[in-house]
Amino acid sequence: MRAIGKGSLSSILAVGLHVTRIVLFIALFGLTMAMIFMPLASGVGDMVAGMENVDIDGDVSVSRGDYFDVAYNFIAVLVMLFVVTRLLEILKTLRFGSPFVKENADRFRQVGYALLIGEGAKFVFNFLSLIFGADLDIDIELIAWLAIIAVFVLSEVFREGARMKEEQDLTV
Repeated sequence: MRAIGKGSLSSILAVGLHVTRIVLFIALFGLTMAMIFMPLASGVGDMVAGMENVDIDGDVSVSRGDYFDVAYNFIAVLVMLFVVTRLLEILKTLRFGSPFVKENADRFRQVGYALLIGEGAKFVFNFLSLIFGADLDIDIELIAWLAIIAVFVLSEVFREGARMKEEQDLTV
């Protein structure tokens, strides 16, 4: 399968990433609404329960763990959206036939930093859940840290590839 052009692997990946980006925007909207309205849920539930002809069987309440979970997922979706956008930019240079450019090295580095922020958020939210007594279970995985290291290595490979390509272009 070709890497460049119509029907190529990069074109198929680009379509998948565009669909993923749309899904992430929808998720981000939903999580934003949840973060705004979750603190109001118990007040609205009490107000609705006091109305005539309205029967609410359970107590409407949102725990700290629920709110922390939504907040963590909000950050995770933001990180994923940023990463998908950078990957689309990298694929665009691949489709045009010159992936080894300095900008792609910078994009890979940005992806690495975004993933680092996402993994760092796990530590922060686990720490906050301990402080506030929230029931939150976010796993910290070694493979994610290895992937972050791999992205930073890939960034340096692209930086060196861009330097070599630039040097080759200057050679007659």
